[in-house]
Amino acid sequence: MKTRSKTASVVRILAANVIVLAVGIVILELVFGAWLNPDRLNRLNLLRNRIFKEDVSRLYPTNEPVITYSRDKYGLRGPYRDDPARIDILTVGGSTTDQRFISDGSTWQDVLQKGLASAGVPVGIANAGVDGHTTVGHIQAFDWWFPYVPRLKPKYILFYVGINDFDIDENVNFDEFMSGSIVGEIKNSSAIWHAVRVVRGIYLAFFFGLAHQKIDFGKVEWTTEPLQTDYAFMKPRLDAYGQRLRILVRKTHDFGSRPIFVTRPSRLFRLAKDEVEGSKEETSFDGRKINGVDYYHLKRKFDEEIQIVSRQSKVPFIDLASMSGWEDADFYDFYHMTPTGARKVGEYLSLPLKDILTGANAGGTLHCELIKRCRSYNLPECVNRIRASWSTDKGPDSRLFISATMKSTGWNSSHRRSRLRDTGFTGSMGKIRRSSIRSCPTPPM
Repeated sequence: MKTRSKTASVVRILAANVIVLAVGIVILELVFGAWLNPDRLNRLNLLRNRIFKEDVSRLYPTNEPVITYSRDKYGLRGPYRDDPARIDILTVGGSTTDQRFISDGSTWQDVLQKGLASAGVPVGIANAGVDGHTTVGHIQAFDWWFPYVPRLKPKYILFYVGINDFDIDENVNFDEFMSGSIVGEIKNSSAIWHAVRVVRGIYLAFFFGLAHQKIDFGKVEWTTEPLQTDYAFMKPRLDAYGQRLRILVRKTHDFGSRPIFVTRPSRLFRLAKDEVEGSKEETSFDGRKINGVDYYHLKRKFDEEIQIVSRQSKVPFIDLASMSGWEDADFYDFYHMTPTGARKVGEYLSLPLKDILTGANAGGTLHCELIKRCRSYNLPECVNRIRASWSTDKGPDSRLFISATMKSTGWNSSHRRSRLRDTGFTGSMGKIRRSSIRSCPTPPM
């Protein structure tokens, strides 16, 4: 009899605790979840009306160690003058777009806006980058963020993408976010599920080396030998990535804007004249050991997928990641840039974006200007600048132009063919007027 009474008492205590826990969860979900409030900005990890002072001397050397990082009431950064109606270019991406440890006024968006203004193309540029965001977050922003910013109608939305999807989007069931399914609605509205995603994202960022940290590149061991020889296992990831990119194109057009895709550089590898050097440190990817050289080949497949979608969708594509001008001083870790690197990004983007914004003929004026700029760079940098500047929706055969540039600077036919293969120009993308090449003065290299 006593045993039965004791068991009943334990059951009542357990039941009371379960009820209290359930009530607590309901209250927590109602207060912090998105069940009753259609505004889901908190689901996107957005900071709003916040100003931070941060000492960045632990990440990179600087004469001004304390930086200012601010977000306005709409969750945006940047020099767009606080009126969303003045935003001409909205930049979307993850941490390398956000630039949490680059001061206001020194981000690549700031540099880009100043560069375009000095080139006679005044525009307003806003920063909608969010640490840790992938293309899934970018797609959700069109439903949960951008419609809630009054008068936001940018002419262009620039997607600076590639690195985050590479590492952490393998098992995303994207249909749940798009179909309005019960499971999807629960995940999208639940505060607890949101907290779990945040904690998981932080863990994965540290696991894959995406968290902000200082890397002493002088101590990095480099190699030219990959650990893998076949990257066919990437196809399911690439197919899913391409699907998300196409959804971004569609949503951007539906929003009344035009998309621009830009690839993101990394310092896990560096481009030499005749080869790729990568970090010798081994990591795991899809159950396979890879190093920095493998990462280069894998990332190029992601970037090529962006190029394919851009070409098929007839939208501009800028291959910033393929440029060889990056240096150790441009990065404080394998992914994130110092103010020096941010300045380079803004400067590198200014020329192709000027062409895109003004509709200039890239086969003439743009390439003549690029040839002139080659005075200060070695040939690989010249080649990659030309390649990075090209938007796929109109114009010249970049392969032909690069070949002509190489020939004029003394490379023999064998070297030209080899270098063209390295840069990926194995087919025609249109025709450039040969007169445009001949009319450009060829500078000494």
